[in-house]
Amino acid sequence: MRTKKADKGWRGDVDLGRNPKHDPQEDDPALGVIIEKALKEAEKQICGKRPFKLELGQCHAIWGRAKQILKAQGIDWKTPAEMNPHTRYD
Repeated sequence: MRTKKADKGWRGDVDLGRNPKHDPQEDDPALGVIIEKALKEAEKQICGKRPFKLELGQCHAIWGRAKQILKAQGIDWKTPAEMNPHTRYD
């Protein structure tokens, strides 16, 4: 599960809580595809056959699993929670 990124022009330098930060690797055309695939695979593994029936806190399990998948490929990806330590996700 991925947080929606704002347009780069709207992002600016100030985060007022409306514009969560994301790992810049997601903007790389090649790495972005790999990260997206890892997130989808992690969601499939965590949620099973019901990928759109998320429970509270499940995003952390999905991001954690995606991080493991990417780490095995040599990619040190930062989760939205790591990029936005003062934001609560559930």
